[in-house]
Amino acid sequence: MDLSPAEFEIKSLLVRERYYRDTNQWEKLRASYHPDASRTQIDITWYQGGIDGFVSGSRAMASSGTGAIHCISPVEVHLNGDKAVTESTGSISIRFAYAGHSFDCIAVTRFISRVERVAGHWKLLSLEAIYDRDAITPVLPGGASEVVLPVEGRESYRCLSWVLSLRGFQVKQDLPGIDDPASCARLMEGALAWLSG
Repeated sequence: MDLSPAEFEIKSLLVRERYYRDTNQWEKLRASYHPDASRTQIDITWYQGGIDGFVSGSRAMASSGTGAIHCISPVEVHLNGDKAVTESTGSISIRFAYAGHSFDCIAVTRFISRVERVAGHWKLLSLEAIYDRDAITPVLPGGASEVVLPVEGRESYRCLSWVLSLRGFQVKQDLPGIDDPASCARLMEGALAWLSG
């Protein structure tokens, strides 16, 4: 199935936005979003607010050594004129050290964004997520398998929450997740209502 030019540009925008964040390209990350920061909203584990705060928080996170790698694919685009809602299945990967061993935390997530055409170019208005599941594995199997990690919390993102809390982040605990199907439905209903409005 051929993509329309709008769908192609939107899918490219989604992939590039995550790439810019992971590679510390802060000006390009900011430029991926609507120029009016008051119209933007990020609502994820460690941050809730507009794009400018997200960029500065991401910069501080990277400088503190809490780097993450995001992979997204595929991207579904719901298009209505100059507005779109995107859904993209992806993962968040964070490497960290605990009890003298290195571990990887991998969180499987569905990213939801509202997008709008501004002066002929698509720009993100929001970034939200539905948290699916996560896991922690040792980087080098062996002695690390005996380490007990004191992970607890909501099933859909308990490992990610714990790793972020180790780094001093306060994690929002009422985000949409598959352990709370009604929260996922509310997020999608709100996004699609915005799209059709």
